[in-house]
Amino acid sequence: MKRRFTALAGLTAVALLVGAPAILAQQEHKPDMHMHKSELAHRPDKEAAAEFKTEADQLREKAKLHRDLAAQYRIKTPHKSVGNYASVAKHCDQLAKSYEDAAKAADKVSAELAK
Repeated sequence: MKRRFTALAGLTAVALLVGAPAILAQQEHKPDMHMHKSELAHRPDKEAAAEFKTEADQLREKAKLHRDLAAQYRIKTPHKSVGNYASVAKHCDQLAKSYEDAAKAADKVSAELAK
């Protein structure tokens, strides 16, 4: 049993060593490709950069919306004047930060593709 395993492992290693250069050679000749959400077709870099810029703008709008909501919850009077909306405001602040971070990342991608 051990002998069969050793032989199989050796054959596998040889197959990987022989096949690896062929696989790498095929990959070197492929054109650069950008994967865009659900589309697998290659698109020009400038077009992709514009899409990422648009996405960044939309994400900033969502961030602003959540910052505004947080501000409204901070001044809102709770039902029956008991408690407050601090946890809801904090939630909105966290969402705003997440959207802003995503917008910054989309801007970086857009700038890289626009080069």
